[in-house]
Amino acid sequence: MIVANDNSCKGIVKNALLYKNPIFVSGMVIAPVVVMANNFFDAVTLVIAFSLITFFTLLMSSFVPKNIVYTVRIILYTIIGALVYVPSVIFLKYLMPEGVEALGIFFPLFITSSFIISRSETIFFLETKGKMFLDIIFCIIGYDAAVLLFAAIREILAFGTICGNIIGMPVEIAALQNPFGGFILLGLIAAVFRSILLFIKRVRQK
Repeated sequence: MIVANDNSCKGIVKNALLYKNPIFVSGMVIAPVVVMANNFFDAVTLVIAFSLITFFTLLMSSFVPKNIVYTVRIILYTIIGALVYVPSVIFLKYLMPEGVEALGIFFPLFITSSFIISRSETIFFLETKGKMFLDIIFCIIGYDAAVLLFAAIREILAFGTICGNIIGMPVEIAALQNPFGGFILLGLIAAVFRSILLFIKRVRQK
């Protein structure tokens, strides 16, 4: 198991980006990734939507008093997410209308994602406001970087293109274009990612 229990600023950044990466290690909010991120451009839309909703929802949720009953806190997180969703969807419809249309149901589902609840309940209550803010930023960056990397690999293998530009792949794996193929590819990339982290950890321990 990959664990890096370091609550310093450097440790928080390393955990968010690597050891507890939301996609490759924790496996959070992967449904929209395997469905939507089959090319780099769609992945960009996905990460912008995720980042907007998650950042402002987590930031505002951090001010919910800790002594409120757990069930009520979860409801408040959802309400906050819904309030953040409205201006976010208006902004993105103006910026990239076709991308928002393509996101479909996944955009509003971000407000109830396991990522928001898990970070709010298991991490942020243990951190100062400064470290919490740092955690939010780099967790989102870690998620976004993983999604973009996955989408780039998937587009190359499935379509023989990158950002829509043909790169002349000798073989295209059409099965990776559908969600089932995307799920398998994501699992393989995550396994390689974790293996690399474990290898680095073992090398450092010697």
